[in-house]
Amino acid sequence: MTDATLKTARELLVPLNDYPHARESQTLAEAVAMLETRQIQFDGRISMPRVLLVLGEDNQLLGSLRRRDILRGIEPEFHEELDTTHPEAHFKAEIDPNLTELIPADDAESLAQKLSRPIGELAIEMRARVDINDSLMKIVRELVGNDTHIAAVLEDGHVVGVVRSLDVLRAVCSP
Repeated sequence: MTDATLKTARELLVPLNDYPHARESQTLAEAVAMLETRQIQFDGRISMPRVLLVLGEDNQLLGSLRRRDILRGIEPEFHEELDTTHPEAHFKAEIDPNLTELIPADDAESLAQKLSRPIGELAIEMRARVDINDSLMKIVRELVGNDTHIAAVLEDGHVVGVVRSLDVLRAVCSP
C-alpha cells in the first residue's frame, strides 16, 4: 500500500474559506462573478472553480451550482407543456436550437431579470459527501459512484471544504 492510499479527506480538502460558496438567496449574477474571479490555491497550484457551493442561512450545505446550471438559468424559455387533451400529443419533440434566433439578442431587461434570480432556485443536490477522516479510496468511490468531480467534506455534519478529483489524482500519482 502506498502512502497516497493512506491519505484522508482532511489532507486533500480545499477548505471552505478557500472555495467559492454563496448563500441560497444570492443571485445568479453574483454566482457568475464569484466563479469568474475566484481562484483556488491548493498544493502550490492555482485553478479556476467550476462549481459554487450553495449554503443555507444556517451554513448547511444545500447543493451546488455549476456553470451549466447558471446557463440553464438564463436559457431562453420555450413553452414545454404538452396539451394532453390533444389526440395526437403522444410525444414531446426536441426544441430546435435555431428557434433562439427568434429571440431578440438585445433583450437586456429579460436577461437582467434572469440573472437576479436566487441561486437556490437552480442549485442541484450534491450527493457526493465524505467525512473529514474518510480514506482516499472512500473518496474515489464517492466521486465515481456519484459521477462527479467534487465531493463535500463534512465534519460533525457541517461542510468544511471540498475534495476535487484533480487533487485525488495528484495524490494517487505523487510519490
